[in-house]
Amino acid sequence: MKVARLNGELADPAAPAWGGAEAVSITLGPVPIGAQPTAYIREAWAGRSYGTTGAATLAAASDGERLYLRLEWPDGATPNGEFQDAVAAMFPAGGDAPVATMGDHDRPVELWFWENGRGPLRLTSRGPGVVRKEAADGVAARGDLAGGRWSVVLSGPKPAAGKPVGVAVWDGSNDERAGLAAVSQEWLQLELA
Repeated sequence: MKVARLNGELADPAAPAWGGAEAVSITLGPVPIGAQPTAYIREAWAGRSYGTTGAATLAAASDGERLYLRLEWPDGATPNGEFQDAVAAMFPAGGDAPVATMGDHDRPVELWFWENGRGPLRLTSRGPGVVRKEAADGVAARGDLAGGRWSVVLSGPKPAAGKPVGVAVWDGSNDERAGLAAVSQEWLQLELA
């Protein structure tokens, strides 16, 4: 996926500058039930549908200093209860980390995480629901809900060329949280200018 070189207010999901970036659709699927971290979660969710967001649209841009990722996906019609809608961009922390399980014990992934009503976070994931909060290190996020669709821009320091990216989406109205997410099924290579 090409990362467009753009100028303008890229942190704003509605900024006109985003018209100059190619957007691609990413198919999402639930994190496998067998990969969930506890027997309780595996049993409680075995017959329930989760990771229900089937796809998200991703556009990538850079101003030369930072990487900006604009993600868009449909919001469920049911109001959220205890949990909020959320999204994350995932990057392998080293080596060939599995994207469909949000990393594993030996091959973690880094997440730029946004949750509605909360500030951005940088997390390290060693599998579904096995996360550690890290120093934010310049990660920023802004989200807007309009017309039944979320548009969120996650941004942070520009990674090395050829860094792959993955996506995770949580539907708060379906009580999705931790490892109960819809995730990319494969890494998407970023082609930095």
